[in-house]
Amino acid sequence: MTNASNRSSLAKRGLGRAALALVSLFGATVLSTACSSSNGRSGFEEGDKKDASDLPSASFTDGDASAEPLDAGDNGKCLSENVAAERVPLAMLVLIDRSGSMSGDKWLAATKAIRAFADRSEVVGMNMGLQFFPPLLTGDQCSASLYKTPAVSIAPLPDNVIPIQQKVDATNADGGATPMRSGLEGSIAAMRTFIQANSPHSGAIILVTDGDPNSCGGVSEVANVAAAGANPPAGVPRVATFAVGMQGATFSNLDQIAAAGGGAPKAFNVGVGAAAQQALLEALDTVRTSAIGCEYVLPTPEPSKGILDPTSVEVHFTPGKNDPTQNIKQVTSKDDCGATTGGYYYDDAKNPTRVILCPASCDAIGKATIDAKVELGLGCILKPN
Repeated sequence: MTNASNRSSLAKRGLGRAALALVSLFGATVLSTACSSSNGRSGFEEGDKKDASDLPSASFTDGDASAEPLDAGDNGKCLSENVAAERVPLAMLVLIDRSGSMSGDKWLAATKAIRAFADRSEVVGMNMGLQFFPPLLTGDQCSASLYKTPAVSIAPLPDNVIPIQQKVDATNADGGATPMRSGLEGSIAAMRTFIQANSPHSGAIILVTDGDPNSCGGVSEVANVAAAGANPPAGVPRVATFAVGMQGATFSNLDQIAAAGGGAPKAFNVGVGAAAQQALLEALDTVRTSAIGCEYVLPTPEPSKGILDPTSVEVHFTPGKNDPTQNIKQVTSKDDCGATTGGYYYDDAKNPTRVILCPASCDAIGKATIDAKVELGLGCILKPN
């Protein structure tokens, strides 16, 4: 509950308290029952700890008819229940520089790594696509529309393994310029189109290059495009950009693009040759795991049960087996995330579909033990009239 006064108010209404279902951070995430008053405040105090031993057993019903909703008062208009949750699945689009400087060992290492990554058992079920820049040897290379249709469509693995492998085998690094801005802008647009048609998904662009943008805009323009992808207006899917540099890249420039893209603070340096193949494979795997770590689907109750009040959702984090539960407070947006205190926010405050942890909270979870638990609480489902 948010604070002492809220708890007192809820007690007066006769609200029962349900258990926090403990589930591994690395497995299913469970939404635990907790109801708050409808006063518009959905943050949680740091000292509001819960001891599971003091609470009754929780139900693992996934919200079916056998669940026992809690009456939150208000003439029985507010219900709470436990519902199984899912992490937001990831979609990746690898954007490869095919300019002439990428030929030879660099191209071989890059394409072998991409082939191997797409065929790994760990990525089964993930959506992945492929795009190149420049797309043409001659003619216009600066129009973002040229890159809005991926060379290999974003689609689930392993079904998309063969199309990806066939395309990299049939493509050479024989392009001329390096129209990085146009390639990234078009790729972000392609990913947004995919997400809008396949919601919910998190989108990530992995930019692989050995150089600097030398046409259609410079480094600052590329960084601006990356920043726009990572910080869209409300209702537009967020797309993060990760940068991977091979030998010849100017890493101060790639670091600028990576930081603006909201994926990682710096670019990955994979070098060249046989070592570059393994380093790129590891970079792709790092992106795969880091890009999905701290976003969760906000469940939608069955219509017959009512509408969820998004201000009533709680987030709880237990660092280890014997550690007290920490309550992560809601903030208005990413801009309101505390540098050390963290928090969580919604993808769209008016029409939320995802619960997103602030960087500090996400980092804390990433450093926790294997016994760490993350729990969300659907606090109040407003029953239909």
